[in-house]
Amino acid sequence: MMSLKNMVRGLENDAPAKQLIQLWDHDDGTLKLWRASSNFVYLFERNGERHFLRFIHEEDNTIENVQAELDFVRYLTAKGYPAAAPVRSRNGNWIETIVSPDDGRYYAVVFEQAKGVPIPLDQMTDTIAEEWGRSLASLHVLSESYLPEAAARGSWSDALTFVSSVLQRSPNEQGAWRELERIRGELSKLPDGAGHTGLIHYDFETDNIFHAAEEKRFYAIDFDDAMIHWYAMDIASAVSDLTEREENDAKRKIEHFLLGYRSVKPVDESYVRLFPLFQRFADLYTLARLLRSVEELDTSGSPEWAVRLKDKLLSACERIRERYRPVVTLKPIDQSNWYACTQLEVTDEQKAVFPVPAVYWLAESAYCGFTPLAIYHGEQVAGFAVYAVDPDDGSYWIMAYMIDQKFQHGGLGRSGMEELVRFMHEKHGCDKILLGHRPENERASRLYASLGFEEGCRKDGEVIRELRL
Repeated sequence: MMSLKNMVRGLENDAPAKQLIQLWDHDDGTLKLWRASSNFVYLFERNGERHFLRFIHEEDNTIENVQAELDFVRYLTAKGYPAAAPVRSRNGNWIETIVSPDDGRYYAVVFEQAKGVPIPLDQMTDTIAEEWGRSLASLHVLSESYLPEAAARGSWSDALTFVSSVLQRSPNEQGAWRELERIRGELSKLPDGAGHTGLIHYDFETDNIFHAAEEKRFYAIDFDDAMIHWYAMDIASAVSDLTEREENDAKRKIEHFLLGYRSVKPVDESYVRLFPLFQRFADLYTLARLLRSVEELDTSGSPEWAVRLKDKLLSACERIRERYRPVVTLKPIDQSNWYACTQLEVTDEQKAVFPVPAVYWLAESAYCGFTPLAIYHGEQVAGFAVYAVDPDDGSYWIMAYMIDQKFQHGGLGRSGMEELVRFMHEKHGCDKILLGHRPENERASRLYASLGFEEGCRKDGEVIRELRL
């Protein structure tokens, strides 16, 4: 996904597209926007035949990456693989560059229209699913013999380095940070090299392939995301929409896809079992690309469609984040777990800002009408929380909240607080929740602020925060 900031200025009056199209032979009056996501893509006709102008701003891609993509596509087409072929410009170039005084550089290429028609998943027969698998396997066979001419595409490791660079600008993405380290470690243990890794398409899904029935194969477009990765990553990415479905029809299509793939190139069952790992890689990479996309967009001066798109992308980020949050449950404190709660402790450094032991809060709750709750991670008590209602104004307060030192730095603090807020809101219908913390408790301050608790006043040596629901 390109930067939304660049998308807004690149689409304004179609100015870059109108300038770039002059560098290729075209039929006047046929230029039309097709889509803008990872690239700007415009339809146009040349001698009555449909072509595609694709361009990108220099901040969103490098000319070396574009060149490496074209080298690979030209290698494939020269070997007879069915892919949309690039077209030289009037100057005889595969890539053209324009420079705008205000916007910077744009890199452009033109592709022929791919032969065939798109086949939605719900219309795909078992036979066509096998052809889909064979088409991807044929690409991988050619990839195994591919030697880059000059520019080379990045690898899965480069993609994770990009993820790291984005997360460094997003300090609250603790779950993503942990997932990054897990994925890097798990992938590093896999065998690589010949037969395992190579240049893959990465997005061989149904919106990037076109079925030619008479040839019993698919034509591929959009190699923009190609990278050095495990071939099994390409398979997992291709069938990702099917793996999310539980019905038997989806499972059968995956089986026929693999049957077609294995008729051309073997794939070990151990790699099939790794599909969830490869999907996690794709989710994390997508999260980083979306986070980068929404950076620097000035919503106050942007068109309404860009603001709506930003909200949509942020919602997509939130759906991915949910997978990184530890599952916690809240349970009443009773005779079965009260003693375990008394054994919970913060670190020695934290006792200066959380000096009251859990047993005190349990006693005060019993005699002052507070509600204590145990925070569970799996079957283990990982923390506790106490909330109360102010009898004077009916406001709801979180009186105490802590995670045991053995369970810290794993995201339980955030997940537990989110679950506590949800529990209080659903049980009591409260429209706001208040809490207090000591000013020197910087970790708590950052957590509460990131969850939407806004600082109000300071009273009795505490910072009072309020969350409106």
